Formats: sequence, structure tokens, C-alpha cells
Amino acid sequence: MLRLTTAIIRGRKAAFALEPEYIQLFESLPDANVFLSPEWVYTWLLSLGRKYEVCFLVCRDAEKLVGVWPFFEHRIPIIGTSLLPVGAQAADLFDPIAREDAVEPLLNALAELCQQYAFAWLPLLSLKFADQVQEPLSTSRRAFYFLRKRTLRFLVELERFKNFEDFMQMVFGPKTRQSLRRKSRRLAEKGEVRFETLGSPEEISPWVEKAMQLEKLSWKGEEGVGAFQRATHRSFYHLLLENLAARGRLRLSILTLNGQLAAYEIGILGIGGYCMHGTAFDPALAPLSPGRLLMLHVLEKCFHEKRGVYDFLQNDQDFKRQMSTHQSSLWDLIFFPRSFRGWFLRLIMKGLHRWSTWRLRRMKKQASSQRKKADPSQDDDNDNFSSSPQE
Repeated sequence: MLRLTTAIIRGRKAAFALEPEYIQLFESLPDANVFLSPEWVYTWLLSLGRKYEVCFLVCRDAEKLVGVWPFFEHRIPIIGTSLLPVGAQAADLFDPIAREDAVEPLLNALAELCQQYAFAWLPLLSLKFADQVQEPLSTSRRAFYFLRKRTLRFLVELERFKNFEDFMQMVFGPKTRQSLRRKSRRLAEKGEVRFETLGSPEEISPWVEKAMQLEKLSWKGEEGVGAFQRATHRSFYHLLLENLAARGRLRLSILTLNGQLAAYEIGILGIGGYCMHGTAFDPALAPLSPGRLLMLHVLEKCFHEKRGVYDFLQNDQDFKRQMSTHQSSLWDLIFFPRSFRGWFLRLIMKGLHRWSTWRLRRMKKQASSQRKKADPSQDDDNDNFSSSPQE
């Protein structure tokens, strides 16, 4: 058996030259990370990544490409230049695109490469990958790293249910189901309600601008946390959605009322899975929960398609807890150079992590107390799977 070898590819020209092999590798893997698909990576290079120097880690088995981990250089005042994964401003998962036996060589190559930088930061990694990397890193003398839990990840394991109706019965209590039916009827009383699933570039294109405008009106727009807030991000998403749709990796689901967009949901399609990447709804219709009604419509379609998982991805929100059947976690992995500067930065990062964890727990405790004071009965249905064991 030939020994796996790693190399560093620098520069945009070399990165684009790798694209045909990258596509072939991605298509050959059973369940590759859709957020580092060729469409995500090369769309980023053409838009958000124009001003950055890129650095791809590759692994080969003889001449065959078996692993890719794309990074870019980001300069931070005083601290220096760091490495971040391509798409860090927009994607939700950064597990490498790699054959299983190529993961450890890529990790070792990243640890070695990090000696040239202030640090290398992978902000969102799956629990499966985090578990997979701990053993090789703990035994490697070259690796100086910090692995920490970033956020919860909520999923609906669709295979646990016979069908969509079984899901509704098991996850939602009678009052919630009745409330959803009532809201659906009230929405229909306002005019023609249509649910549509769009997949091709021609279908999606007319609605992208409308989705961006709806997000601007929503609470995400008010708080400045939407995906389309910046002009540079809007141009990136225009191109990204078109490229993903062309490869069959995108679904834009919409709910319209009298022909006007009331809610949308952007879904990224993997092999057997669905990732909910973004959603927004008309705040004027908030009492009728158009976003929730659309999400249930999407879930029903996932059941009909025999998909295995509906993935809410990052962030802990009440509606995700209520609707999920399973929770996992997403992790940060930060590599530091083996130097005094690396040791000092690692110390600071760990201190900031402890402080932010304490602060988040305090905020959650205060929010919970306020909710109980506002509604002591807490009569929302709790008969769901939010307390199911972690992965």
C-alpha cells in the first residue's frame, strides 16, 4: 500500500487548477460535507474570497486526490496572520473533504503549517469529526491545539418515524397541533396560500431578490444578523444559490400569500440529508407563524423523499429544541504554533472561552427566569424529544 502524502497549494491559479479533481473527490465520498462542496469553495473564491490569499491542504494516494482542506489567510492587527477555512463568513460546517484514512495526514499537515501563522481556526466541526481527531492530535508532538465545544446542533431523525403524521403526533402535543391548524386556517382566510419547492436555477432566480428583501424586513434585518446584510454577501449568495441549484444541491422553499412572499427556507441537500441554512418570514404575519408552517411543509417533503435527517445546524433556539428529536454539538478546533506566542495565544483563547461560557449560562438563566415570571404556567407543549441523549 502506498503511503499517503500531503502538500500545500497556494494561490488562486493553483486552486482553480485543482477544481476538476476536487469535484471528482467530492462526488466519490458517501456523505461529504456540503458546506465545503466545490460549489461553495469556488463561489467563495470568485466573490468573498477575492481579496484573500488562499492555501489548500491536499492529500494524495499516489497521484489520486483523496483529501482537500481549503483555507485562506486573514490578517489580524497586532496578533498577526491567521488561517481560516474557506467560507468562514457564510458556511456552517468545516469538516474536510477527505477519505477517512486521509484525515490524520491532513491534521498533521495543518499542525505543521500553523508554525508559520499566529493560529489556524476551524470554527464549526461536527462531533463525529471532533471525536475522530482527538486521538491523533493527543499523540502528536507537533500539534499544539485547543478543542472546545462551540454550540449545540439540533436534528430531526426522520427514520425514527413511520411518516410525517407520526412525527407530528410524537413531537407536538395536542394543543400545539390544534394551534398550528388554527393558524393555517386563519392564514388561508387572508387569501390564496401556496407552498412551492424550487430547485432549478431558473425557478430560484426570480425569488432570490425577494428573499433578500424579506430578510431585511424580518427580525434578522433589524438585528443585523441576516445572511444577506452586506452587499458583498448578497452577490456571493446570488452566485452560490445559482451554482448549488445547477448541481442539484439546493432547495428554496417558499410560502406565498396572494402571490407575495410570506416566508422562505433555504435548504442545502446532502446524500440522504437536508440542512436548513436560512429562513425568514414576514413580521406582519408573525401571529400566524408562516415560518413554522413552511418548515413543517419542508419536513413533510423530506419524509416523502425518504431522507434520513433534517439538520437545523448551529445555534440553540427554542423552536429547534421543540421540533428536534436529537441533539449533538459543533466544535471549534484551534491550532497554535509551538512557540511562546502560540502558548500565550492559547492561554488567552482558553480564558475567553471560560468567560464566554460563564456569561452565556448566566444569560440563559436570566432569560429562563424572565419567561417563568411572564408566564408561570409555561403551558407550551413539552412532550417532544428535546431531552434526548446527545450523540
